Amino acid sequence: MTPPGPPVNGGERGLRWFKVCKVEDLKPGQARSIRLLARLYAVFNVSGEYHAIDGSCRHMKANLAAGRVTGKTVECFMHGWRYDVTTGACSTVESGSVATYPVKIEDGAVFIGMEWPPRNSIDD
Repeated sequence: MTPPGPPVNGGERGLRWFKVCKVEDLKPGQARSIRLLARLYAVFNVSGEYHAIDGSCRHMKANLAAGRVTGKTVECFMHGWRYDVTTGACSTVESGSVATYPVKIEDGAVFIGMEWPPRNSIDD
């Protein structure tokens, strides 16, 4: 993957899009993970609609894309924590929710949108 380009909007915060995979490589009921800036994200295909969340389980940081997907729920393969991939809500532990991210389809590929520059940059 190529490194991100310069910030959008003349240095103001905006969305930067990162390619996850080809649409045909993410079938309904499947997930893919992507690591960006040392952080893991997971993208899910739920009946033809794409959703993205933080990719690490809040319990032990397991890769959520490796979990079992049933409908709009992913179950972490390590200890069974369950997340709604459309909202990020954790049904196992109330405080276990994860962030969601925008997803778009363009030119036959799935992209995840990240705020750019990241909020944890040294400029903040």
